[in-house]
Amino acid sequence: MGGGDDDLSLGTFNDPKHVVHGPGLTRTMYSAVTGAFLGTFYGACLAAWYPDPVSTPKKFGGASINSDARAIGRTMLRPAMWFSLAAGTFTATECAMEAFRNETKDAWNSLVAGMAGGSVIGLTTGKPQIVAATAIGMGLFMAALDMSGAKTVSDEDALEYKRNGLLPMVHKESDALAALKELYPKFKDL
Repeated sequence: MGGGDDDLSLGTFNDPKHVVHGPGLTRTMYSAVTGAFLGTFYGACLAAWYPDPVSTPKKFGGASINSDARAIGRTMLRPAMWFSLAAGTFTATECAMEAFRNETKDAWNSLVAGMAGGSVIGLTTGKPQIVAATAIGMGLFMAALDMSGAKTVSDEDALEYKRNGLLPMVHKESDALAALKELYPKFKDL
């Protein structure tokens, strides 16, 4: 999965700037599956930290002591569906915008795709005002992310050293520390 030569390669483990290339349908399916995995994880966290047993209401009332497998599945799969739908909608819209605009990749694609994905997120509430607000907010947010560019770090060399740099085998003291050790010989072995 990492470091391969295919078009869907994620790059190396330490490479934060991977881009998934390929046809629009492949990219959309990749996003939808990733969204489904993340949604399932979110739903599992919801089910795990819910203090009461997760169960469906009984016909004749009464409290349930044990969790119901059907209710747990619904608790886990509902977020998986919404995450997958939002990610797939975003990617499909972005790919469609690229196709309509002759493979132009800019912030306009992200703006429209963010609005489409944000509207899916807003649909979870069922209120049109929230759908519009999340569509506008997510569209602006995604356009701003796209306009900021792939590099979010000002000093790439320092980041590379911070991630992969190794300490020297022998510690090299600074000039200030060496001067202090000469001034206070009693502490030179610290």
